[in-house]
Amino acid sequence: MFTLQDAWIKAAVEHKTLRIWYYSTRTKGEITVREVEPDFLGLGHDGRNFGLWGICRLRGGVRCFKEDSVHNWEYVGNSFTPNPRGRWRELIPIYQQKGLANKNW
Repeated sequence: MFTLQDAWIKAAVEHKTLRIWYYSTRTKGEITVREVEPDFLGLGHDGRNFGLWGICRLRGGVRCFKEDSVHNWEYVGNSFTPNPRGRWRELIPIYQQKGLANKNW
């Protein structure tokens, strides 16, 4: 079984979607189910937000998800074309170090 971080890294590098159950504290105060295209895990370019970065297919744009607000996740596996300005390449060393290419969903 993968941790959420490992799943996010694997999905980002392999360009596969995940489904998350996300609690939106600031906006609606409810759980929404979203299919996402993971891109990066870490601190944003501006240094202000740390989290799980990706394209939210429900909201149609780049989002930063706080890990502690993700109540559940599952592998969906739909392929996507990564964002040309995406940061997924920064995750390749971690992906390789953890041997995620050899782990099945």
